[in-house]
Amino acid sequence: MSEETIKSAAELAAERASRLSEGESKGESESEKATEAGPAELLGKIASLQEELEAAKDKHLRLVAEFDNFRRRNAREYAEIRDTAQAKALEALFPVVDNFERALQDAPAEGDWTPADPVGFAKGVRLIRDQLRKLLADAGLEEVPGEGHPFDPNHHDALTQMPHPTVPADHVASVHAKGWKKGDKVLRHAQVVVSGGPDHS
Repeated sequence: MSEETIKSAAELAAERASRLSEGESKGESESEKATEAGPAELLGKIASLQEELEAAKDKHLRLVAEFDNFRRRNAREYAEIRDTAQAKALEALFPVVDNFERALQDAPAEGDWTPADPVGFAKGVRLIRDQLRKLLADAGLEEVPGEGHPFDPNHHDALTQMPHPTVPADHVASVHAKGWKKGDKVLRHAQVVVSGGPDHS
């Protein structure tokens, strides 16, 4: 084998070795890049999942708050409906109390019963009247202030105004029909006669 052939073979081997070395280096570089890209990609996915989790938690909290508000609103509306229905049912008793009051206006005073009273009629009427008034009181109702109290258009309906020797002007002189209220809510205004004060004419 000639020297040229040996030299050519050596150069060829060196060139092949160089190419192999470059190929290995390139492969290592690509492998390193793949290794580096793997964790970065995983971190990105984790961050994305965390964002989705936070969004789901926020949505859940909003739904819980909305449901709680809905429940409270329903409870409040139910209480208002119940109170209104109860008040309407009790309002039907107001005229009954009025009639008992009128029936007792001419009845004998307590303690003035005589044998002529038919089975203590007036006393029986008073007992029934008192039971009705207790029923209204137990339901939370109370009378609107009447005779001697200042006239209040929020609680009274004035039928007329008349002079009165003892009741000051703009005060209730007499009550034609009692008013009733529950708390601050007036269920029926009292029908009253308003005093114009003493007649100086």
